[in-house]
Amino acid sequence: ACTNNGGKARRVVTAALVGVLSVGAVPAIALATGTGADVELQAVEQEHEVTIREATRGLYSSSSAEEGETFSTGYLYPTEILVDGETLKVDKGEYDVEYVPSDAVLSASDETVTTGQPTDGLVVGWWYRIGQGTTFQFNGTLTPAQADAYFSGQLIATNESGSTSYAVNPVKGAYAARVTTNQTDKADAGITADFSFKIGTPAASTEVRAYYGDTANSKIVFNGTNMLQSGKAANSVCFVDEQGNDVTPSGSVTWTKANGDVARGVTAPGTYTASFVSGGEQYSVDFTVEALDLSEATVSYDDTPNAPRDSDAFLAGLQVNGRTVNARLAGYLQVDSVTPNSWSSKGEKTVVVSANESALRAAGLDGAVVSSGSLKFAVLDDDVFVSPGIDDAKVMYGDREITNRIDVDLYEGETFDASRLSVVLDGKTYKGDQIQVIVPDGTDFGKTGRARIKVRLAPITGEMGSVLGGTKTITVNLSGATLDANQRLYFYLDGELAGNAKTVTYDGSDWLDRLEVVVKNADGEELDPSTYEVEVTKLGKKVDSIVDKGAYNVKVTGKTFTFDNAVDADFDLTVEAVKVAKAEVVADLTAGGKDYLTWTGEELTPTFTFYTKIDGKDVEVEVPAEAYEVTYNLQKVDSDGNAISTPDKTDVELKDEGAYKPVFETALDVENYDLDNVTTEYVYVTKKGVFLDVPAGEWYSQAVYDAATNGYMNGDGAGYTFSPMRELTRAEAACVLFNMAGGDALYGNLPGYNEYTGTYETGFSDVTGNEFYAKAIAWAEQTGVINGYADGTFGVSRKVTNEEFTCMLANYAKAKGEDVTVEDADATLAEYPDGSAVSDWAKDSVAWAVEAGVMGKGSAISPAGSILRMRAATMVVNYQPEKATDQVLVPVQPNRQ
Repeated sequence: ACTNNGGKARRVVTAALVGVLSVGAVPAIALATGTGADVELQAVEQEHEVTIREATRGLYSSSSAEEGETFSTGYLYPTEILVDGETLKVDKGEYDVEYVPSDAVLSASDETVTTGQPTDGLVVGWWYRIGQGTTFQFNGTLTPAQADAYFSGQLIATNESGSTSYAVNPVKGAYAARVTTNQTDKADAGITADFSFKIGTPAASTEVRAYYGDTANSKIVFNGTNMLQSGKAANSVCFVDEQGNDVTPSGSVTWTKANGDVARGVTAPGTYTASFVSGGEQYSVDFTVEALDLSEATVSYDDTPNAPRDSDAFLAGLQVNGRTVNARLAGYLQVDSVTPNSWSSKGEKTVVVSANESALRAAGLDGAVVSSGSLKFAVLDDDVFVSPGIDDAKVMYGDREITNRIDVDLYEGETFDASRLSVVLDGKTYKGDQIQVIVPDGTDFGKTGRARIKVRLAPITGEMGSVLGGTKTITVNLSGATLDANQRLYFYLDGELAGNAKTVTYDGSDWLDRLEVVVKNADGEELDPSTYEVEVTKLGKKVDSIVDKGAYNVKVTGKTFTFDNAVDADFDLTVEAVKVAKAEVVADLTAGGKDYLTWTGEELTPTFTFYTKIDGKDVEVEVPAEAYEVTYNLQKVDSDGNAISTPDKTDVELKDEGAYKPVFETALDVENYDLDNVTTEYVYVTKKGVFLDVPAGEWYSQAVYDAATNGYMNGDGAGYTFSPMRELTRAEAACVLFNMAGGDALYGNLPGYNEYTGTYETGFSDVTGNEFYAKAIAWAEQTGVINGYADGTFGVSRKVTNEEFTCMLANYAKAKGEDVTVEDADATLAEYPDGSAVSDWAKDSVAWAVEAGVMGKGSAISPAGSILRMRAATMVVNYQPEKATDQVLVPVQPNRQ
């Protein structure tokens, strides 16, 4: 099923008026990048919950798609939706689909046509033709067939008569698949909901960010102006790609707030989206304008010979984050104090500036400026960088004179080091505390880009007591190397080279922990991870893990270098849902190829074992109970009680005796498991047991059934009872082991058989040769599986203890040539509270049975206790689930001299 991250996308919609769109009317839809559009059509008061359940990558595609996805080929085609939890399918005619381009797409469409040349996008009122077929006039929406032609590049712009032809290029941007239910006999008829998707992504610059001022500055801060202008203006938010290249809008920019409203006037703190076209590509860039926090911002005022006359003049020349404040921002600030308390006196002063809250409140900009900041500036006699007669005033970076720019090669390991800056004046060097380096807040010197800083010489006293100082602006140019992503970037998944894309199956783990990114330089040396950033997105949103179903993009961006092929500088990891192929009920008993559950008189809720297909083989997979819904059909049966494919009743309680067919469906809001095509076998509810005294639901029932079916053990008397709680005798133990080895079917007459009397001479005084157990005892002695006692008896009626029977079974395994040794018998037996009670002569055999799983998972061994028939059945079936087909133990003529 096709679902969104964290559950299905939900929106509240109301029943829409039929025919709400007239010809030429374009629906206004707000589409946020990577999310569904919330649509509210005020028609009736009844509200419904509508979600996409499944979608494909086009009308004729079988590949799955997700709402909010960006398509380079194909588009979103919903095939199933949920309305208030009810599944509706488009192939059953339960709803209609049409396509709506966003305003940005329509505004980017080409209103003019050059003969013979393709035209971009769709224009309301124009005529179009699907290939050589139907002609239609575009009214703002497309049918699925029209949309398929448009998105696949097969749509033709023409005229009403169809006499002209111009190829149409689909415009990259936001679209919506609009679904409208059409079940006229139900209350949910006419419900409409929009599901968004995008066409295309900028191929050469998948990571575009907004900035204001210097490209190295990561913050955009409130400054009291409208920062959202068209084009690349000095006073506007601008855009740059990950290589540091400007991305300049080729036309107007649509600026919207988080609530979808168009942004106008002063740019207040908040989240915005810029939509524009550049180089033929449609961009949508999200960014945040932060409040101006004077305690964190870089606040400065250039030292000057011209003292400000008052606080207003001072604020007019104040600089925040490297830029002189505009008149409006100056009005939102106030001077709290100036020390010494004189603007005109020569020398250094300390000024405290804070937010003018009353002015902000009056402008409706509460919180746009917060806190307060302190700065120092000086009223000079001479500015050493501009005053005539001041010689040799220069800024140095190490031993290099800097006139206006410092170049830093990040890829070669260079870093910008402010401590290397100094000012040389009249042959004397000033550095450390004698200078101040002013850096705009948010500047990152670890990334490629440019940053403007200021170097201030703290006021000094010159000849004749004059006050000298000054400030010089320097540009720091942060450059890096260009690497070929195809040759220098490697993605490893689970230790194996994975290329640039991989599809995996959900398993509950974080695939990001299993993904390794390696970047190498031209010499093949791995670069330190601190020189690049790894960002993971899902549907355009940043995430910090890769767990749930969906398409993820892992993007590598160099801090000290750039890739020359940005298309290959990322890794696409698709996590698919676990497709469950088969489910088997955990039965109380399996007999004759049928799974049985014991009738209790109450509704049964069995558990299941699930399997998925891997390389054509069934592989068990864990599926949580909340991931599926299971219903049961009561099946018709034939004269032998076997289920046939025709159901008698559907969706019934699993309760009464009969044959049932489990039917699985993926639970609502579950995205990581797909149980919509699970195959199952019939389940039989029965009151009958294996034997009259062995109910079907006991822990030993299956073993008793298997032991009887394989011929290892028989029932008592007429075979209707098994006596599971009866103690096993030595004679019976010999019969059980003999039957395991194949019994009469594999062993004819054994040594010691008297064909005249039809009896066996066993050599044991208490074994009569014609007893039912005589041949089995003869076989047991001749194979070394069971020995007699020193007094010449076998002890046919003696009860067998648990440890004795275990030794007999170990002897049977050894006689077959199996290794029954254990490394540390005492350590193995120590896991049981009565392990120390095992006799020394039996330790190795009992420890083997424990390690081999022969003894099961009981809480105690009870070594000296008599073994019950039910436990004996369980042990022999655990050791040998299927009866022998070859003579694996060869009897040897005993030497009784």
